Amino acid sequence: MGEEQRTFLRIPTKLHGRMRFVASESELQLFREAPITSSTVTVMELKNAGINEALVHALQDIDRKLDMLIGIHTQDSIQDDFPYPMEVVEISGAGVKVSSASPLAVDQLVEMVFTLTQLPVRMAGAIGRVIREEVQDGRQIWAIDFTKIRDRDLETIVQFVFQTQRDELRVKKWE
Repeated sequence: MGEEQRTFLRIPTKLHGRMRFVASESELQLFREAPITSSTVTVMELKNAGINEALVHALQDIDRKLDMLIGIHTQDSIQDDFPYPMEVVEISGAGVKVSSASPLAVDQLVEMVFTLTQLPVRMAGAIGRVIREEVQDGRQIWAIDFTKIRDRDLETIVQFVFQTQRDELRVKKWE
């Protein structure tokens, strides 16, 4: 049986992220985002429980503010573990293209964390190998293929790519 060949839609983007250098492929990922639990209470459940609508809205506001505070805290702690900033200029489920003030080398292993959305904060992480160096618009760009990525992070990236494509199609529809 032949090796499965997967292809992913790749989109241009301008995401911020952080990275660290990894010594070997056996090194464990540092970044781990807590999974979204199914125990979250929905607005409809609160209303069906007979809770006043004004209180439901107040609880929603508190939830959004807590998400923001948790996101800020997460960003601060990530800077300690991932000292090198980068900009993701292209992303797919298979890898990324990044620009960074920290030079990279072909075959170098890096662990990356990307902030896909700000509110609520959605992040994804992966370990990847630098496969080539390019120059785009006068900037050095490194193409990195994912070598180790958790299913949850891959799903988050793929959802982000598809949502971005849908948003762009809707905008083009109205132009």
